[in-house]
Amino acid sequence: MSNIKNDPICKEAYVQKVRSAMQHRAQWLYLILDEAKKRGGDWEEVAREATSRCGCFQGAGLNEDWADHDSLKSFADVFADEDFMKYFDMEIVESTEDHLRIKFHHCPLVAGWQAIGCSDEEIAKLCDIAMDGDRNIANACNLNFTLGETIAEGGSCCDLTFRFNK
Repeated sequence: MSNIKNDPICKEAYVQKVRSAMQHRAQWLYLILDEAKKRGGDWEEVAREATSRCGCFQGAGLNEDWADHDSLKSFADVFADEDFMKYFDMEIVESTEDHLRIKFHHCPLVAGWQAIGCSDEEIAKLCDIAMDGDRNIANACNLNFTLGETIAEGGSCCDLTFRFNK
C-alpha cells in the first residue's frame, strides 16, 4: 500500500476522463518496463532514453508555439495551458519575464502506478524517469529546469522551476 498522498482537487468529469487516460498510459509504461526487467534488459536506460526523446520533440513543439522567447510568462501560456492546469491541479507560484515556478498538486501518472500496486520506491524511480521528459522540454527551449520536491517522493506537490540559461 502506497504512503504517497496524491488526492486530486479538480473533479470535473472531463478532467477525470483525461486523467484516467494518463493513468492508463503510466500503467503501460510500468508494465513494459517490468517485462523488460524480467528479460534482463536495462529497463531504466531504455525508459530514460525514450522519455528524453519524447521531451525533446514536445519541447520543440512548445518552442514553436511560444510567442515571446524573451518571456517566461509567455512560455507559461504554452506549458501550463488552462486544461493542463486542471489535469495536474497546477498552481503558478511565480511567473515573471525570467522565472517560472509551478507546483503540481496532483499527478495522474503517480495515481496510475499506485492503482496497480507499484511500491513507493518504484513510483519514485518512474517519476524521475518521467521528469526526464520535462528536463528535455526545458533543454529544447534553452531553459534551465530545477525540480524541487515531488509527490512521488512524499512531497505535497511537484515543484518545477524554469529559468533562462545564462
